[in-house]
Amino acid sequence: MRHIILILSLFISFGALAGETTYICKIAQVLELSNNGELVKHNGVYKSLIGEKFTIDRDSGDMIGLPFSTKSYKQITVLDKGSKEMSYKSIVLSHPPNRWVMYIQVKEFTKGKLKPFWGTEGGNIFSGQCE
Repeated sequence: MRHIILILSLFISFGALAGETTYICKIAQVLELSNNGELVKHNGVYKSLIGEKFTIDRDSGDMIGLPFSTKSYKQITVLDKGSKEMSYKSIVLSHPPNRWVMYIQVKEFTKGKLKPFWGTEGGNIFSGQCE
């Protein structure tokens, strides 16, 4: 029962966050770089994230939800908040000395409610749509 309440509260929270300064994104595909240099479907642990949602705060760059959670990352930089002409872009860096980098881009200029995104984390490329 606790799990159901937790899941429902997350969906309600995501709905309450939606607005001009927040994206709610749903993952549709996960790719990885093969040994021969081609992008192929990821069949590992990240495959389970297809259909999952995460949020992006367009002002701060904070992201909530896997795989793009910024909770433990040191530096979040919004490169462009997006507009009718440009995509939203942000880059996130972990603590040194072993840096992890996350990058995400949302095509804000796309007509309609749903905006395509792609982002990279842990060597994988995620894509889907945000609203």
